[in-house]
Amino acid sequence: MPKFIYAAFLLLFIHPSFGNTDVYSEGTSFIGKNTKYGTEAFLGIPYAQPPIGNLRWKAPRKVRLATRIKAQSLPPVCAQVGNMFSNTAPETFGTSVGSEDCLYLNIWRPKVESNVKRPVFFWVHGGSNTKGTANDPNYDGAYFAQANDAIYVSVNYRLGLFASFLHSSLENGDSLDDSGNLVTLDLIEALKWVRSHIEQFGGDPDNVIIAGQSAGCMNVWGLLQSPLAKNLFNGAICSAGLPNAYPKILVKERSEGLLYDLLVADGTAKDTAGAKLYVKKVGPQTIRKYLLAKKPSELLSIPRFVVPTQHVSDGVVLPYSGLAGILVGRYNRVPLILGSTVDEGSYLAGAPMFKPSEANLFRMMNDGRHYSKGDIIKPESLSKFDSITRTASKTLLITMEGIAQSLRPYNKSIYKYEFTWKETPSPWRDIFGAFHGLDAVFYLGNFVEDKPSFGRFAWSSSNKQSREALREKMSLYFKSFLHHGNPNTGHEEKEWPSYSEQGKSIKF
Repeated sequence: MPKFIYAAFLLLFIHPSFGNTDVYSEGTSFIGKNTKYGTEAFLGIPYAQPPIGNLRWKAPRKVRLATRIKAQSLPPVCAQVGNMFSNTAPETFGTSVGSEDCLYLNIWRPKVESNVKRPVFFWVHGGSNTKGTANDPNYDGAYFAQANDAIYVSVNYRLGLFASFLHSSLENGDSLDDSGNLVTLDLIEALKWVRSHIEQFGGDPDNVIIAGQSAGCMNVWGLLQSPLAKNLFNGAICSAGLPNAYPKILVKERSEGLLYDLLVADGTAKDTAGAKLYVKKVGPQTIRKYLLAKKPSELLSIPRFVVPTQHVSDGVVLPYSGLAGILVGRYNRVPLILGSTVDEGSYLAGAPMFKPSEANLFRMMNDGRHYSKGDIIKPESLSKFDSITRTASKTLLITMEGIAQSLRPYNKSIYKYEFTWKETPSPWRDIFGAFHGLDAVFYLGNFVEDKPSFGRFAWSSSNKQSREALREKMSLYFKSFLHHGNPNTGHEEKEWPSYSEQGKSIKF
């Protein structure tokens, strides 16, 4: 063999920066790739059959994996209207993006082999349950996997109208198909996949920690409250989200209204009254075919509710309505970390007062230019912006405190934090402060400066030392929680007080 061919052979098959990394599990070979921070990634792995065609609005079906899966690219974004959390260009904001074929997960793991199975961190992205994706650069798992010696799993799940639409024409008598709880069922299916396969990736199927922020935290609550998720996880981290479950009758009423909107939008009916007559006239089979034939873009074009109904009190997936199950201790009791930032309302309540469109605001967040507060806030809102957003922040914090208090009698392993870091550049410091989602960026560890993202504006050379020091400090606690179920084991940082015993939080 000529020397240059032999050298190329060695580089391709031996050198760690070339070639692929493989995992074999239950008849499937997963072909991953080497990634930064000394990790390996396996991206875009299907955990359920594509929910398309007759499977639209049905519970996820177990997927039959191919014998070889090239898991080296992030999966499709779930169908949604483009926004600053969809990981799409600003030019797409307000238009249909993504795909219904999106039930995939991603895995990162440390490249260094270990004789001990690593804890599994199962990340559920946020986005009001109508937007967002695991593909967001802020949710890349390489840093977290390395820093916490853990297996990092991120997951996509159905959003918006694709995740919760209940109409009599679609019912088939199956309690799961007819539940309306497709978000929770998607996540349960992903957790089942993890339980079956993660050991081959070096993970411990008996030490899975579910985690999420905002709507991701709402969905963690869904898993905590669902008896179908029992024994699929061993701890939870929930940042700035509230438990909720809506009566099934309300979701059906909303779905009926959305159907009428569809019929009017495409000209099948002149108005709502005409749509009602049409539905009654043609019968359920015709309506079912009509709904299943609709393109994702058509479904995304109809009006959306500010508060999505992704959690439905159906008696099976989620037996209780709203906070009822929490108040009586009917939930999967595992060690919990609950947290929030001190300025949660700055974006959530402030958005209607922003001067630029969402697309232009996203561009401003990422272009590195200097702006004044008046460039961001509408002139008529400048005098009231601070008071409104402060009130919203306090209201949310008080509500979350009340929920945490209601958990204490039933759970002796609760830890709570408040995130106070707000050393971002001007004018963002004055507008957003310690904004919604900033805490998760820190404990996930990604200060993204080379790609557009909703948090890129926050990083500067002047705050680099401070943010990296806080990231490292938080990692000590979170790593301990992952490995031991207690954030105080194995390090010498100040003890994180037990909220269960003392009712106290730690401040970051």
